[in-house]
Amino acid sequence: MTIFNRPVSRQTFITCMTAVLLLAALFRIYHIIQRPIWTDEGTTTFNLFHFNGQTDLISGLAARDHHPPLYYLMLQGWVALTGDSVFAMRYFAALVGILAVALMVPLARVFASGHPRSFILPIAAALMLALSDPDIDLSQEIRFYTLRTLFIILSAFFYLRWLNRPTHRRALLWLLANVAILHTNYQGAFIMLFEGLHALIYLRGKQRLTALAWLAAAGIIFLPWFLGYGIGQFDNEQGVNSTLPSTWETFVELVYKFLGRQWPLIVGLMLLGLLAYRPLARRKWLPDDRAALLIMWVGLTLIISFVANEWFSILSPRRVMLISPAIALLVARGLLHFTPSTRLFLLVVIVAYCVTTVDDYYPKAPWDRVGADMGRYAQSGDMGLMEIYYDDTVLYYYTDHTMPPGTVVKSLRMWRQFEPQTYPAGVLDLLRQHNTVWFTHWSPDQSGFQFLQETGHVQTALMTTYWGTNALNAYRFDVIQPQPVVDFTNGMRLRQFEMIPEKMRVDLWWSASAALDKDYSVSVFLLDASGQLVAQHDSFPFENNRPTTSWRVDEVIYDPHALQPADLPAGTYTVAVQLYTYYDGLKYPTLQGDDWYVLGTIQR
Repeated sequence: MTIFNRPVSRQTFITCMTAVLLLAALFRIYHIIQRPIWTDEGTTTFNLFHFNGQTDLISGLAARDHHPPLYYLMLQGWVALTGDSVFAMRYFAALVGILAVALMVPLARVFASGHPRSFILPIAAALMLALSDPDIDLSQEIRFYTLRTLFIILSAFFYLRWLNRPTHRRALLWLLANVAILHTNYQGAFIMLFEGLHALIYLRGKQRLTALAWLAAAGIIFLPWFLGYGIGQFDNEQGVNSTLPSTWETFVELVYKFLGRQWPLIVGLMLLGLLAYRPLARRKWLPDDRAALLIMWVGLTLIISFVANEWFSILSPRRVMLISPAIALLVARGLLHFTPSTRLFLLVVIVAYCVTTVDDYYPKAPWDRVGADMGRYAQSGDMGLMEIYYDDTVLYYYTDHTMPPGTVVKSLRMWRQFEPQTYPAGVLDLLRQHNTVWFTHWSPDQSGFQFLQETGHVQTALMTTYWGTNALNAYRFDVIQPQPVVDFTNGMRLRQFEMIPEKMRVDLWWSASAALDKDYSVSVFLLDASGQLVAQHDSFPFENNRPTTSWRVDEVIYDPHALQPADLPAGTYTVAVQLYTYYDGLKYPTLQGDDWYVLGTIQR
C-alpha cells in the first residue's frame, strides 16, 4: 500500500481510518436525542409497539405500512436488548451508519482496480460518506435508511468481487446482500438494476448469464413476501405526502442537500472521478467499467426517480439517499488526479466546510414536550384523545412513556380510517367512560370538541407548545359536578377537588360567577395531628398560568398543587385550602366564615 507514491504501513492506514470512524461516530451520536421523534419515526414506533396485542408485526406491516419487514424485525430484536428509549432506537441507525462508513474501505479498494495510489481512495471515500449531511441526519432517525445504505454497499462490493473472481461463495454473499436489500426497502432494488445493466454491457458469455441468474435468484427469494404481502401494500395509505415535484427547483434542492454549498468543487471532483487514465495510443482520458457503474448509480437513480415520480410519488431526498456511497467514491476517485499537496489541500477544504456547516437539517415538532405536559398531571384511568394529522403516531410513543398505566389513548384520524364502522358512536361511548380527557389538537377538524361537549366534558386547562408559528395545544376536559364544594367571600367557587397522596398532590377546580378584579393566591397545606403546618404549596391557579384576573365568567379552571416537602413521616394529615392576596396578606374566608376550608385527610 502506498501514499503519495511512498510505502505506507498498515499501522498508518489503521490510524487514518480510526480517525475517520471517530469523526463519523461523533457526527452521528452527538445531539442524537436533541430533536424529538417525528412523523416517520412515529410510524416506526407505532408499527413496533401498537401492532402488538392487535396483530403480529408482519400482518400489521402488510395491512397499514408500505415497507418490507427486515428493518422492523432487526429493530425489534435490538429493542429487546437495549430498551425502547429514543437514544437506544436511534443508536441502532447510528451504529449501522458508522459500519457503512467502515465498509466504504473494501468497496473503494475493489473500485481502485490496482491503482498505485490506492491508499487515498478508501480513506477519502470513507471520509466523504462520514461527512455526508443526509447520511448523518438519517443516522439519527428511527428509520431504515442507513441499513439500506449498508446493504447497498455490500451488494456493490460483493458484485465487483465476484467480477474479479467469480466463485460460488462470492456469488452467494452477493445474493444475500440483494435479498436483504429487497426485504429492507423496495427502492433499494435500484442497485440490482444498475448491476444488471452493468453485467449486460460489460460482461460476456457465460459470466453475463450467470450474473443475471444470481440477480434473478434474489428476486425469486423475495417473491413470497412480495406476492403474499408486498403487492397489497401498494394500496395502503402512505401518510403525509413528502414527495417533491419533478422540477428543476427540486433538482437544485437535492444538489444542495447532497453536495452542500461547495457543490462546484464536489461536482468537479465527481466528473474527474468518472475518468481513468489509460495508456492508449493517443493517451486519452476515458471512463472505465467501474466508473460506468457509478454513473448509473447516481444518474439513473435520479432520472428514474424524477420520471417515475409522476406516477408513484417516490422523489424525496431520503429516498434517493442510496446515491451517497457512489458520490463518495466519485469524489475520492477525482482526488487521485491531483498532486499529493493539492489533494491534501482539497481534503482539508472539504473537511473544514463539512465540520462547520450543516446543509441538511430537519426541525421536528416538539411532541415530546406536549406529552410531558400531559403526563405531569394525568392519572390512571384518564383518557387521551388526538386530532393532530399523522403526528398521532409520534404522540402515541410519548404518551406511552409519560402517561400513567391505565391511560386509554386514541387517535380520531386512525379511528376514522381503520374503524369507520364504529365512528363516531364508539368515540362517544368511550368518552362517557372517562371523567378526564386530555385532548391534543392541531387540525382544522373540530369534531373532537363537539364530541366532548356532547358527553358533558368541560375544558378546564390548556397547555400550548409553540413550534415556530404553530400552536400545539393540549386541552384538559373534565366532567364537573353541578354543585360547588364551597364558596369564598372573594367570589371564587371551589367546584371539586381530588387528593392524590401517592404524589403528594391536591387537584382543585375553580370558577367564578362574576369577573374578578384581583389576582388571588391559592394556598394548599397539610397539618399534622397536633395542628402544625408540615407541607404547603402556594401559587396563582394552574401553577401561575391562570391568574384569577384572566378568568371568564363561569369558566372552570384546573389548579394542581404539588405539596412540599413530599416526604413526610407516616401518619394522618389534614388537607386544607385558603385564599389570600400576596401583596398585602389579606385572607378571604369561606361564606361560612372559616379562614380555610378542610378538604379531608390523607394517610402517609
